[in-house]
Amino acid sequence: MGVDPVEVRDRIAEFADYSMWKRGTPGLVVGVTDRDKTLFTSAKGLSCVAGRQPMLADALFQIGSTSKSFTCMVALQLAEEGVLDIHAPVKRYLPWFSVKSRYSDITLHHLMTHTAGIIVGSDATPTSWTETWDLRDTEATCEPGTYYHYSNSGYKALGLALETVTGIGYDRMIRERILEPAGMRSTEPVITNGIRERLAVAHQPLNDDRPFRRGDPLCPAPWFEGDFADGSICAPVEDMLAYIRVVLNKGEAPWGRLMSSDSFRRMTTPYIETDDNAYPGDYGYGLVIESVDGHRYIGHQGRMVGYYSSMLTDMDAGIGIMAMINGPGDPEETVRFAMDAFRKAGAGDALPDVPSRKDIYLIPDASDYTGTFAGPHGRLDIETREGELRVITDGHESPLEPMGRDLFLADDPAFDLFFMEFKRRDASVDRVHHGGHTYVKNGSGRSSDPPAGSTTVRYDGHYRSHNPWVSNFRVVRRPEGLVLIPPDRESVPLVHLGDNVFRIGADERSPEKIAFGGIINGVATSATVSGEGRFGRAFTP
Repeated sequence: MGVDPVEVRDRIAEFADYSMWKRGTPGLVVGVTDRDKTLFTSAKGLSCVAGRQPMLADALFQIGSTSKSFTCMVALQLAEEGVLDIHAPVKRYLPWFSVKSRYSDITLHHLMTHTAGIIVGSDATPTSWTETWDLRDTEATCEPGTYYHYSNSGYKALGLALETVTGIGYDRMIRERILEPAGMRSTEPVITNGIRERLAVAHQPLNDDRPFRRGDPLCPAPWFEGDFADGSICAPVEDMLAYIRVVLNKGEAPWGRLMSSDSFRRMTTPYIETDDNAYPGDYGYGLVIESVDGHRYIGHQGRMVGYYSSMLTDMDAGIGIMAMINGPGDPEETVRFAMDAFRKAGAGDALPDVPSRKDIYLIPDASDYTGTFAGPHGRLDIETREGELRVITDGHESPLEPMGRDLFLADDPAFDLFFMEFKRRDASVDRVHHGGHTYVKNGSGRSSDPPAGSTTVRYDGHYRSHNPWVSNFRVVRRPEGLVLIPPDRESVPLVHLGDNVFRIGADERSPEKIAFGGIINGVATSATVSGEGRFGRAFTP
């Protein structure tokens, strides 16, 4: 390594501080390993905001979907032993498994690669049995193996199949087959009340019905137990580095191989492109595979209620990185920066720069968004000042902070419930949405049409449930039709399928649906979302 390792560590720590500040993250742990040993770990921020308890490197985190590769590793072990066939129908192992479908049978392979064409699922109940059973009320929308659609429900079914063929629970299966031989002595395979004190406290925004802004108050996230195969593992960073070394060494662990080289090859084969903007690259078995500057990256991200994790390995450079946080934030950007820093250090190149806090509003293509936008709800003037955007309305000026492609947060209480979503036609921005308000750019040729009508039923409104994963969403009317807006993401179109049922998303292959009910005086008072349960119309706007 041509650069001082201490300098690399300090640069990564500096970026982690920047990311935590920018995202409002309470606490973070990050660690780096090579194929043989841990290079460093670091803990930052707070484990508990209310108690002002510092984050410790040995704190446990719920790693969420980063657990999926553990489940697939067990499946491949059992396949090696001849106990199951990954390409056999799920019904061979779970005869009661049922999904409405006019297509071929769903196999374990389809569950492992998210190509079963079934719903994402969102833990409307805390058990795998009920969520898998409830799949019988959903419909597969395409031939298995042809369409990537991420499904936690599919992995819950996979876990039940593994339990059925082995006759033992998921927790014992993971502990005996992976954790013990990998040397992960402090890791817990399932979430129980008994380990709660060892976990960093999970946090979520106090105001759960709008985009989170840096500096907004946080509160402890809801707690629940779980033993689901799509993401119930709780681990400290040092143990996750031990697991990463198993990946870097292609299945070899300190106490013997966890899987054959052929099984590892199968696990890291890119079966289908991930085209949902959540993961770059292709999906294997519980792992995402991508090529970056000629290097093969393998990893996965995880999300739980109040926890986020990111695991990334460079199989060519022999470096692996894990980052976990206990509140709002983005550990993925930290592991990407860390990987870039280690690769540059290994090549003797200058380390990547940490962005300046004063530049968070800078937008390379700021001029794309400037102009006067008008609609039934008023007028917005979007101006640029030294590479930063400002929105001016009713004589009040506010900065716009970029949150994604064509997505911004306005630093103004008048815009606190929604992102500002700029839309394009022929690559040029021609309108901007804020919730149900649409503003059309002057000179764009578009008309300032009022929101589209909705037959005889009013669907738009604010809906809530007690589901900790998806507590609420809003449905609003726009000129192009109804859209669903989660608190922390941009809007998704709703496509009318008949009666009071809509598809969530423009893709015809999507199995996600929303059905409105409780129609009283022409107003829907409830909504049932596939996999997420029932929501009721809220009294808040």
